[in-house]
Amino acid sequence: MSQQSAGLISDSNSQHWLSVSSRTPRHSVDFIDVGSVHIESLSLLHGGLIEDLEVHYNCYGSLQNPAIVVLGGISSSRNIHDWWGDLVGKGKAINLDQFCVIGIDYIVNQDSANPNLISPFDQAKAIGLVLEKLTLSKVEAIAGSSYGGMVALAFASLYPTKLNKLICIAAAHRNTQVSVAQRQIQQQILSLGIRTGEIKSAISIARELGFISYRSEQELENRFNPLRVINDQTLTFELVDYLKHHGEKFADQFDIERYHSLSQSIDLHKVNPKDIHAHALFVAIDSDRLVPAHLIKECADSCAGKSHIKTIHSSFGHDGFLLETEQLAECITPFLRNSL
Repeated sequence: MSQQSAGLISDSNSQHWLSVSSRTPRHSVDFIDVGSVHIESLSLLHGGLIEDLEVHYNCYGSLQNPAIVVLGGISSSRNIHDWWGDLVGKGKAINLDQFCVIGIDYIVNQDSANPNLISPFDQAKAIGLVLEKLTLSKVEAIAGSSYGGMVALAFASLYPTKLNKLICIAAAHRNTQVSVAQRQIQQQILSLGIRTGEIKSAISIARELGFISYRSEQELENRFNPLRVINDQTLTFELVDYLKHHGEKFADQFDIERYHSLSQSIDLHKVNPKDIHAHALFVAIDSDRLVPAHLIKECADSCAGKSHIKTIHSSFGHDGFLLETEQLAECITPFLRNSL
């Protein structure tokens, strides 16, 4: 990675400007190179703009190797080792001996008084600016799961010449109506929390509602005791107690404006598959109720470029993109080796 002195760089359409901070390059595959790009102004797809953005990223490995951008769900971060460490590393499916891996934090609207809708296409623009800072005109692949798959699709549509391959896991070209309805209810809960000051309660309840769609009915039925617990005229269930515990834990870690902004961004997702020209791998999860396998097949079959679709078997539903790492490795490894 070449050292860069402070200055201003514009993208090709001159709509956005970013400042580049100087730093010392380091080239060890064991080293996480942490950096950021300051975006003074970003024009948004649905109107308006966001100013004074700081987009943080991690680089794993050496930029002398082909680069792969890895993106996860809305609660993920640039710290890929925290949530996909079984798939990214030396000798793993995305092998740091062969590739440089880049993780990027999503941009969000943190100003509830001035709402701006941020779409996956806007996330793709921010990623493009990070790659520009890293002097990467083209990446070997962009690999996205869940919301990250939506952003990866947007990137492939927006910048067809900037990637060789697309890996899209548990994401399709559009949302189901059921998923939109559920997220709209979550967003109402979050908005109510902002208005009333019940921030943590709102985040917790919205997350509990989300969790039900992330996991399969089979897992929930088999995992939790269905017996009612009645005590002093109160009623609860094992699953409900579990949801409350994890909802409260999530509320301690996640910002409500961020949650609301990224939930809206999912609902804004829509990509024309005919705009996807990159060599693509789509991975569906057979028990996924949030992004059904048939919808992913519909997307893969409609792409303009060559595409493959794999379906993994899981009782974990949508969260299989985090938990079924062995099956995912069996899909990703041959695709990156051009042997699928």
